[in-house]
Amino acid sequence: MTSNPMELSRHDDIEKDFRNLRRFPAPKESLEAWERLFCLKGVKETPGIDQFPGFSELKIYKGRVVPLRENIGKSKGYRVIFQLIENECCKIIVFSRHGIYHDEHDLIRIVKDRLGI
Repeated sequence: MTSNPMELSRHDDIEKDFRNLRRFPAPKESLEAWERLFCLKGVKETPGIDQFPGFSELKIYKGRVVPLRENIGKSKGYRVIFQLIENECCKIIVFSRHGIYHDEHDLIRIVKDRLGI
């Protein structure tokens, strides 16, 4: 376990992401469950997290979130994109699902728009 709990915040547009995901059973609860695990485990110990290439010096990561109340695995579930701002401080930038975004290029565009780059 990490020595200090991870501090986590959300981009203002995450509420818009929840509205886009309203046809699914429990997007907000799914993200909250992932956030609890992530705050305990951190970047290195939370399963399913990889660095998101294409953002030069920014530390952008992508992770998979298991959809609660759905009988599918995390590969068909949600994607969370976050920025590591400091060692113990992260900001969630995008919370989505394939079908809401069309492909990785679309996801990168959304992240860049929200980061203002």
